[in-house]
Amino acid sequence: MRDFLSTKSAKILIATLAVIIVIAILGATGNPWVSSAFNFLTKGLSTVTATFTEGHKDYDELKAENEKLRQEAADLRTQLVDYDDIRAENARLWKYYKLKKTNPDFEILPASVIRRDTNEAFYSFTIDAGSSSGISVQDPVITENGVIGFINSVNATSSKVTTILSPDLQAGAVDKKTGESGVVSGSAILGEENKTAFSKIDANAKVKKGDVIVTSGIGGVYPADLILGEVTDIQYDDYDAAKYAVVKSYEDIKNVTNVVVLTDFKNKGEIKKGAD
Repeated sequence: MRDFLSTKSAKILIATLAVIIVIAILGATGNPWVSSAFNFLTKGLSTVTATFTEGHKDYDELKAENEKLRQEAADLRTQLVDYDDIRAENARLWKYYKLKKTNPDFEILPASVIRRDTNEAFYSFTIDAGSSSGISVQDPVITENGVIGFINSVNATSSKVTTILSPDLQAGAVDKKTGESGVVSGSAILGEENKTAFSKIDANAKVKKGDVIVTSGIGGVYPADLILGEVTDIQYDDYDAAKYAVVKSYEDIKNVTNVVVLTDFKNKGEIKKGAD
C-alpha cells in the first residue's frame, strides 16, 4: 500500500479526489459552472480509475507470465546441463566401445570415483560399483589412456582401487618397440610425479626415452597390450646398480574421475587356475 501511495498515479488520483470534494461542496450553491466542472472531473476520474484498474490487471498478468518464463528458463537450463552430461558420458563410453570392439572378449563396467583416501601415499580411491555389479578383487581398472590400477577390495556397492603408483602393483610389461620385457611397479620416489618404474630388464636392454610400455598379459591379472605409460628416463638402482626405466602414465592418476573395470577377459586368472 505504501508503495502504491508513492506512485505518480496515486498522487494524481488523490489530487483529483480533493478537487472533486471541493467542487461538490461548492455545487451545493446551485452554480451551473460548478456543476459542469464537477461533471467533467467526475468523467475524468472514471477514466483514470478505469485506466488504473486495467493497468493493475495487466501487471498481474505480466507478473504471472514472467514467473512462467522464469520457470521455463530454469527447466531449459536443467535440460542443457543434463544434455551436456549425457553428451560427455556418450563420448566417454564411445571410447570404451572402440576398446570393446578391438577386444571383444573384454567385459567392461564404467564407474566413477566417489572418494579418495587423503592419507594414502599412492592415491588409492573408491569407485561407485561393487560385487553387485560383477566386480571382483584384482580386476584391472583402466581409462582410455591406459592402466590405472586394480581392485583391492570390494563390497556390494563400491570398490577400492590400488593405483599403478603403488609398489603393491606388479604388472608384467613389455616395451612395445623393442619387445624387451620386465615388470612395472610404483615407488615412493616416483609416485608424486605420476611415474612408475619398468624394472627387471636386461642390463643390455635397448629401452629408450619415448618408448611406450604396455602390459605383457603374463600373470593373468592384466590382458596384453594395455598401455602403462611412456619412458621418460633410464636410471640405475642405488642398491644393486640394476637398470630400470622411468615410465610416466598418460593418465593423471591423482585426479582421475571416471574409470572402467575389466570384469572379464580372455585368459583372466590363467596362472591362478593353473596353480589350482
